[in-house]
Amino acid sequence: MNYVELIEEEIKKFKPVTTEERIDSGIVVGAGDSYAAALVIEGKTKRRALALDPLEAISLNVDKPFVIVSVSGRTKTNIELAKIKRKEGRKVIAITSNPSSPLAENSDVVITIPYKSEVTLPGTLSFLLSLSALYSLFGEEVPEKVSIKSFELRKNPFFVGHNENYGIAYYATLKLNEIFCEQANYERLELFPHSPIFSTRGRQIIILGNGDRERRIKELVDYTDVVVTGCDDPFCNSFAVIYSILERMKREGWNRICFLDDKQILNISSTIIYS
Repeated sequence: MNYVELIEEEIKKFKPVTTEERIDSGIVVGAGDSYAAALVIEGKTKRRALALDPLEAISLNVDKPFVIVSVSGRTKTNIELAKIKRKEGRKVIAITSNPSSPLAENSDVVITIPYKSEVTLPGTLSFLLSLSALYSLFGEEVPEKVSIKSFELRKNPFFVGHNENYGIAYYATLKLNEIFCEQANYERLELFPHSPIFSTRGRQIIILGNGDRERRIKELVDYTDVVVTGCDDPFCNSFAVIYSILERMKREGWNRICFLDDKQILNISSTIIYS
């Protein structure tokens, strides 16, 4: 089994998900990759969408739709959230690849993403599909063409992003955790120089953006490697991160998805998430 080839084949299949359902504002809920997608749409919509994790969202009683993003539709807290919010009279919209899941069954509207894989992989295509569905739901446009701007990814990087690209910084950190079982960090652009920058000696800094402030950091930092991706758009940055990870896997001969190998932690993770 060649994981690089499997992931490459997956992401080549990406076509944006569109939906006739539209909302102007709402609470977008998710965990893991789904929370990353929620952070992206929060930044993209200037917080017409508010990103929360499911446990936070349970206690939030606001008169807005709750959009719950879960590829499997089986995560325990998401299902509990859907049931509670419907009892409170809130509209619940599910974005999932499983229209017969418990989450879908407890939602008012189900937006199905066309994702299915016989092999467990770190979320790449599923993330892009979920994010595009959120764009469509909130009336935002996905770029028709995305240029690939990969970079040489090193170990233990620090990802930095502004607005919608902060969600991609978080997403990138998740992929390093999952594929390499490796530590990485993420932060908002404006907060990064206030304290986190002091942890970056000897580490690569990857700035997901293309603005003057991003380039100013690169100009000033001369003690370590700084990459500015040159992408303003989160889809461009998503592909940049994914392809850079794949290139590193090739360079290192890394044919593993590390989280699948650590059975002890995987069992703990699955128990907490699903039961």
